[in-house]
Amino acid sequence: MTPQNQLLTDFGTRLKSERKKLGLTQQGLAELAHTKQDYIAQIERGIRNPSLNTLINLLTALNISADELIFGNIENKQNEAKILKKINDFLARKNAKDITAYYEIVKFMAKYIDSNKENNNDVEK
Repeated sequence: MTPQNQLLTDFGTRLKSERKKLGLTQQGLAELAHTKQDYIAQIERGIRNPSLNTLINLLTALNISADELIFGNIENKQNEAKILKKINDFLARKNAKDITAYYEIVKFMAKYIDSNKENNNDVEK
């Protein structure tokens, strides 16, 4: 996945999360943002890049700042950095064989989690 595609996917995930926090359906958000439900669905899946006008309408409808919707919650990023440091510190005390085993376990779990996300996305479509 290209960095731009990853940014669009992350943006779509945050948009969906914020929409759900407010108890809105895609259709409900589309109405508030003066757009169409299928366009919202495509943005949430990272397929479409919203125009500036649509972005402003989404921010207004969700009552959220642009930096939080585009880049994510700074507090979450700080928490992620702390978790990654803990993982790094943990692995620094392990030998190469153990690190490889942990890595294979994480890859397996990631596939399982990604598979569940895809299944959940199919249900919402």
